[in-house]
Amino acid sequence: LKTALVFVWRQTRALLFKNCLVKCRTKKSSVQEVLFPLFFLFWLILMSMMHPHKKYGEVPNTDLGTLDTSLLVNLIVGYTPPTTMTREIMKKVAFDNFEDGIITEEYLSEEELQEASAFKPSNFVGVVFNDAMSYQLRFPDSVTMSSLYMESRASCSSLVKGCESVTYWHSGFTALQACIDAAIIQLKTNRSVWEQLELTRAVVMGEAEVMEIDSFPRAIILIYLVIAFSPFGYYLASHIVAEKERKLKEFMKILGLHDTAFWYVSIWYNLIILEKM
Repeated sequence: LKTALVFVWRQTRALLFKNCLVKCRTKKSSVQEVLFPLFFLFWLILMSMMHPHKKYGEVPNTDLGTLDTSLLVNLIVGYTPPTTMTREIMKKVAFDNFEDGIITEEYLSEEELQEASAFKPSNFVGVVFNDAMSYQLRFPDSVTMSSLYMESRASCSSLVKGCESVTYWHSGFTALQACIDAAIIQLKTNRSVWEQLELTRAVVMGEAEVMEIDSFPRAIILIYLVIAFSPFGYYLASHIVAEKERKLKEFMKILGLHDTAFWYVSIWYNLIILEKM
């Protein structure tokens, strides 16, 4: 057994020496085998540096305060259809919560309301009643009408501008909605709930420290990573094919080569190339 191990070690050493000689004699391909992956890897690192991940610190909760009905003072509120119930609702909205009232206008249909809004100033809003209990608000396009906000931290970095949830709260949409709801409830139950609704508060929820990853550069980098290491696969396949064509393994086995020595050398050789890369 000891003699066999010594024999395998000698063959392994001889094969390694043979591979080193081949690499020294084919300097051009050897240099390309190492430099190509390094070249692609350099550009990969450069791309990563050009598109760094965005890191955002921890943000505490921000209190936006209670409903601000003063936002509705300068609004012109158009509503449709002009029924007895809707007139009562809008009358309460206009005069119960404001000293001087707010301007309300009647329209016979929703189409007429939409046509009128095209010629009205930007402070014109519409209310379309489906029935005595449900309605829809028509605000300018600058106010996003959504009950759910899932914004990127980048688009809401400042609560003063650029944050949809804050724009939504300060647009008067919620205040007008609360006024109409309070009027409907009072007419239906003969009980005022405005004092409770007026205390409604809005809070922008804080966030923990996060790192936002841009998906597009990340996908490009993953594709480029495959390209960067493709030369290694090319040269490895070339060596295997050349060895198969020349039948070097079969020839060396005739001369007494052990399979163990051959596979040891193949594994070590590939590991050395990977370490260089």
